[in-house]
Amino acid sequence: MTKQLVFMHHNYPSQFGPIIQFLLKEYDVKIAYFSQFASKKPLPGVEHHFYKPVVTGHEETPYFFSRYFEQECASMHGVYNELLKTKLSPDLFISHVAFGNMGLLHVEAPEIPKIGFFELFYDPFQKSFESRPEYPAPKPNRLRVPLRNATQLIELEYCTKGYSPTPFQRSTYPTAYQDKLSVLFDGIDTNFYCPGEVTADSELKRTWPANAPIVTFVSRGLEAMRGFDIFMEVANRVSLKRPDVHFVIAGNPKTHYGSEMINIQEETFKEHVLKKRNYDLNRFHFLDWVSEPALRDLFRLSACHFYWTVPFTLSWSLFQAMACGVIALVSDSAPTRDIVFNGVTGLSTPPNDIDKMAETMLEVLSQPSEFAPLRDAARASMVKHYSFEVCLPKLADFYLETVSSSKAKAPAETSRSQT
Repeated sequence: MTKQLVFMHHNYPSQFGPIIQFLLKEYDVKIAYFSQFASKKPLPGVEHHFYKPVVTGHEETPYFFSRYFEQECASMHGVYNELLKTKLSPDLFISHVAFGNMGLLHVEAPEIPKIGFFELFYDPFQKSFESRPEYPAPKPNRLRVPLRNATQLIELEYCTKGYSPTPFQRSTYPTAYQDKLSVLFDGIDTNFYCPGEVTADSELKRTWPANAPIVTFVSRGLEAMRGFDIFMEVANRVSLKRPDVHFVIAGNPKTHYGSEMINIQEETFKEHVLKKRNYDLNRFHFLDWVSEPALRDLFRLSACHFYWTVPFTLSWSLFQAMACGVIALVSDSAPTRDIVFNGVTGLSTPPNDIDKMAETMLEVLSQPSEFAPLRDAARASMVKHYSFEVCLPKLADFYLETVSSSKAKAPAETSRSQT
């Protein structure tokens, strides 16, 4: 019997694109998707609905401590209103919980199972070495951190099941709810992200000499939480010892997370960092945003890929780089330990040891043949554990078993507060 699955997210298709395509191809399902925005045209077979958050009347002057929750409640209400206009008969709701889309449906449709995608739980007590203490958040921002978890706590309490992409991300959630969360990765296209030649018609526009070894840094934003400043410091030291090496940076000069913009005078963190040193900018190539084909070719050319993060969500770019057989030099932190095993699938260094990072990068650049096995192991690890072929069937089974295992109990029967 055909199952009706309803996905919800702030944007379409977000991380749900590949699993939706897989479900439509392999299973007898109907797919509906509710979003406020769309970055791509909906796939054939997807019934797409735009929702509008309700107007709260506080948009101009939101209360600082509850403004995120109020925005999420407005989205909950918007999804609810749009759903009432449809003739859908859902068998399952699936939502990225941080946007608040499912909130009002727990009471409206208690009999329909609900799966939450749980990305990260904010930790108000994180230790200084786990963040960027040189760019502290103002005290009010730190005080409201527990309040930012309000919607996620509601979903932890009332959803039927949930999942997180990596063990680290799951571990950030309260112990009381750990048994409700599975670890299921979205998957990456390892048939697309793979080693290979870069042809003359590549979308990647090279601004560096054809034979120059390149070191790569890729991040959605050139920001402190992803260590852009640390990369530049490491790269500067390497550049002084290896005049033939060029450094290629892909990412927008924008801060998406973190508090550095409150602590600096410049318009962007990139500008702030570039003022710190007399970099040889003829050897630093800033690409800003690049297409996926260009990104793949960049990874194929990379002699060493630098990835740094505070304990936070892992970037897809790290998985994609490793799938292309890159030697990844990463900061040794809880999230990177889930996929990079030092000396086996990549290289890990202490997060704040600039000397060690530069030394390790120089070793990789000087002895590429010795590190070649890491390239093969990185690629093999991605294919074995994180490819679409491995991840999508698991995710699909998780969804459909939730529908078929039993009729969902009402939230009051399953909530921790009733036990």
